[in-house]
Amino acid sequence: MVYARKCIVKEISVKEASQFINKYHFQNYCKDIIRLGLYFNNNLVSVMTFGAPRYNKNYKYELLRYCSNSKVVGGPEKLFKYFIKAYKPESIVSYCDLSKFTGYMYTNLGFSQKKVSIGKHWFNPKTKQHITDNLLRQRGFDQLFGTSYGKNTSNEELMKQVGFVEIYDCGQVTYI
Repeated sequence: MVYARKCIVKEISVKEASQFINKYHFQNYCKDIIRLGLYFNNNLVSVMTFGAPRYNKNYKYELLRYCSNSKVVGGPEKLFKYFIKAYKPESIVSYCDLSKFTGYMYTNLGFSQKKVSIGKHWFNPKTKQHITDNLLRQRGFDQLFGTSYGKNTSNEELMKQVGFVEIYDCGQVTYI
């Protein structure tokens, strides 16, 4: 166990952040603009990254990733406090997948819960193909499968006709 009060915060390179995140965060690295590292005895123990919001442009920043290689007591708080002091953001948004996390870190950092949305996915048991409902809405059945049914048939009907079933997840919380 490491205590953040015994650590120092440094801005780190893309290479250092991506290597650490790819090793310790199950969603891996994503494009960011600010990368903060927490060091204990010159060893990187936690990383927090920020970038332009990916889904909602009404906010200045999105907290993209936080991970650590061990239990770092106060790690998220120390990195977030540094970010607030150094960048003075007008607004921040982040998202929490409830199937994997509780959202405790966000409330601990002072975020407020804005909304909870339940997601839907499509899965074909025969082909083992998985498609998110978001992708289906964005592209449509015809573009995804190279067909030309047109706009008169719903994507959902077509997905079911070719063997896909709907799967609902635990939801995602938007924090601001």
